Amino acid sequence: MPFVLKHRTTSQIYTCTLVNSYRLPYYGTKYWDHEEDAAAEKTAFLQSQSVGSPEEWSLFELSDNQLKLCNVKLKNDSRLLLRWEQENQRPGVSASPSGS
Repeated sequence: MPFVLKHRTTSQIYTCTLVNSYRLPYYGTKYWDHEEDAAAEKTAFLQSQSVGSPEEWSLFELSDNQLKLCNVKLKNDSRLLLRWEQENQRPGVSASPSGS
């Protein structure tokens, strides 16, 4: 099951530009396939992204289908923010306040 980064306060799921298996860039949900890899790489990855304190983000496990739904909701649009809606256990999107 994939592991993603979830902001402890806002429940935002970390998204960024990624590269798929065809070497094409897309805007999607950053994830790791294994918890050990995620735990080992989380801090360095967040520091490289300049998103504030890595301690504000925790690892969050999703099913493969939930991860796919996250990326579908994003529509490859970097203006959208992805949040985990705890009450119905699914992702939701909103427009980024900065517009990018």
